[in-house]
Amino acid sequence: MTRTALKKQRHEYLLKKIKQNPFLLDEELAKACNVSVSTIRFDRAELGIAEYRERVKSAAQEGRMSTSPTSGEVLDINLFHDGISVLKTDDSMVFEGTDIVKGQYIYAFAENLALNVIDAKAALVKIANVKYVHEAHAGDRLIAKSEVMREKDNGFIVRVVIKANMNEVFRGKFSLIAADGKYSEEYNENNS
Repeated sequence: MTRTALKKQRHEYLLKKIKQNPFLLDEELAKACNVSVSTIRFDRAELGIAEYRERVKSAAQEGRMSTSPTSGEVLDINLFHDGISVLKTDDSMVFEGTDIVKGQYIYAFAENLALNVIDAKAALVKIANVKYVHEAHAGDRLIAKSEVMREKDNGFIVRVVIKANMNEVFRGKFSLIAADGKYSEEYNENNS
């Protein structure tokens, strides 16, 4: 096969894979195509495919990830591994007559990140073990970090820690079941 034909085939593969999963890293694509990371970056540039962070942001805006007022802004996500999200709190989230953010907003923020990191179209929280450590106030910028601790079949254990002003506000472990029954064919193939 000629170099041009191989390149065309690789471009078709890249377009297909990134359409299926916009969260693939250049390193993962390079490994799958058996080429260097710089070749993948050059291919992405030729095809007009945005870099990883821009694809994540675009997926969130298109609704692939939850975009409710409590979902925050996803800054980084490594599917089935970890993620980071930020939520700017405001006066609409507080108890009446105070500036203290209601727990339901903090919980929803944590749950949304846990769901986003496992990339399930539908998932149920089977068990949630949560602890509110410190209060958050209107105007605080909450930073959530998630980590997939364990995966088996369609079940996941995801840990989420939320901080505001360097103080831990919330921590929780979510036992999630992917209700759609298929959370990533590639993940299954790569981890079999």
